[in-house]
Amino acid sequence: MMKIEGEKINLRNVDVSDFTKIIEWHQNQLLTYLAGKRLPKNIDECNERYLKNSLLNYILAIEDKSGNFLGEIEIRHIQWKEKMAELFMYIGEENLWGKGYGTEALSVFINYIFNTKGFKTIYLRVYENNKRAIRCYEKCGFKKKGILKFKNHKIHSDNLILMETSADILKNKKY
Repeated sequence: MMKIEGEKINLRNVDVSDFTKIIEWHQNQLLTYLAGKRLPKNIDECNERYLKNSLLNYILAIEDKSGNFLGEIEIRHIQWKEKMAELFMYIGEENLWGKGYGTEALSVFINYIFNTKGFKTIYLRVYENNKRAIRCYEKCGFKKKGILKFKNHKIHSDNLILMETSADILKNKKY
């Protein structure tokens, strides 16, 4: 079992005991919207997402130092040859949003991905109205690269910002 330690969080493998909480979080419409509907809604979907080995994605649970499961962080669409992947992350409990758990989890994870796994580039997509997440990503060295506009939607905030960071940026980043 893998464990990566930070000051107030640990990253570890997602466990079957986390599934109940994940399914519960799926009921939060705001979280489900912000997470892009990736949250599994039942045990079968959890088994498929977390227990199936894949060379194209890598998922870890975020927990506090007391062992409370807080959310997950993932790289997906891994391009091994280019050492590039897309990042996905969420904190499941709304009352813990804005408390620094996501920022620390992201910082610890990207340090691990760049320094231990040798990745060169990590990118992500975030809704432009998700200001809290954008601040978190910027604190951890992500830069805005562009906007994916959806003309079919009348809601301006459904546009996605594409952000990216690299091992070179991380080397010069002071946390």
